[in-house]
Amino acid sequence: MKLKQKIKRNALKHAQMLLIAIAIAGISLVEFIDELAYQRLKQAHYTESMNALAMFRSELEQRLTRSTQSGLALATYFSVNPAPNLSDARLVSAEIIKRHPAIEQIRINTKQGEAFVYPVVTFYNDQIPRLQLSSWADQVDLAMGLSREKIEKPSYHSDGYLGLRIKSPIYSSFYLYQGYFWGELNLQLNLSRTLERVRRIVDAKNFDFALTHSDNPPLIESRFYGSDNTILNHDAKLMVQFYGTRWSLFGLNNNPLPADISAHPVRAIGYPLLAVLLLLLWLLIRSYRKIRSSAFTDALTGLPNRRLLLDRMQQLINARQQAFSVLFIDLNKFKPINDTYGHQVGDEFLVHVAKTLSGACRKGDTVARVGGDEFVVLLPGNEGDVTVVRDKLELTLEQNPLHWNGIQLDIS
Repeated sequence: MKLKQKIKRNALKHAQMLLIAIAIAGISLVEFIDELAYQRLKQAHYTESMNALAMFRSELEQRLTRSTQSGLALATYFSVNPAPNLSDARLVSAEIIKRHPAIEQIRINTKQGEAFVYPVVTFYNDQIPRLQLSSWADQVDLAMGLSREKIEKPSYHSDGYLGLRIKSPIYSSFYLYQGYFWGELNLQLNLSRTLERVRRIVDAKNFDFALTHSDNPPLIESRFYGSDNTILNHDAKLMVQFYGTRWSLFGLNNNPLPADISAHPVRAIGYPLLAVLLLLLWLLIRSYRKIRSSAFTDALTGLPNRRLLLDRMQQLINARQQAFSVLFIDLNKFKPINDTYGHQVGDEFLVHVAKTLSGACRKGDTVARVGGDEFVVLLPGNEGDVTVVRDKLELTLEQNPLHWNGIQLDIS
């Protein structure tokens, strides 16, 4: 019987532990699924950044390579024609610049210091002509002994655009002067215009790009395009390569990843569902305990009923270690009270008797209601204890009548 009572006392504790375990497991599951979804979102975010960056790099490399190749092709004209016709050279230069707007200016410096410049006059958006500096040719170092192109670091031109200067030596291939260093070709590319066109083609409105001419720290000092924030917080990075030159390209996706719980769909759906599940389980456990309790207790008095009484008696019989006694209590004059004052008073009378009996019995005794006005007291112990308890119960019942509306209803 003690084991049965212990199980009953711990039933609520076990139910609470079950709910806590389910809650912990549910939270862990929601967080695990949310982390998987967030990682997939993060991967998609990175893939989107890499795709935009790859498109930007591809378009930029193609435009720079085509413009450089076309500009350097002019060196072939002077290589095969050491005494060129300047009018023809201007026509070729005009066609090259027409086809490749990235080229801002073409300059040819001969070994003797003579210069060919096209265009001599550069037109800007405001259509105001501006003459090139006449001393520009004197500031160019001839590429004596060089056998390939030299690409300088991008820098801002005095006219305000971001420029890129490319130098290439010209060696004569004319049979009379074969291998003779003839001069140098200088290309001035307008990177500002080129990068702006690349951005429009890529159509990456939600992305910021930045370029550095060095991959070694500090990167901020080598930045020539974009912002410091793009470099410091970039989502993706690629290398831009053309004609042996390497630039670092950084991309920043301006569509941030969600940080708060409301932006996580798994959490937003999972936690309410978990709360509903826990509520349903709690109601189910509560209903089960209520049904189980009603199956073993009397609905009116809350005392154990006949079924629970027999169960406890059977436990004592199976134990075979302790004697027990049974007291049958039948109330006198209950029917007249019930008929005279009504069923409500009769119910109050029975409840009063049940409380009085329970208060008078020992802790290990069982007081049960087995009929309308019939009660049974199960007393574990020897016969001497039974006599003491019986006398105590009779005295207690006589001394505690029910008082109802000024009427005293005695118990006997």
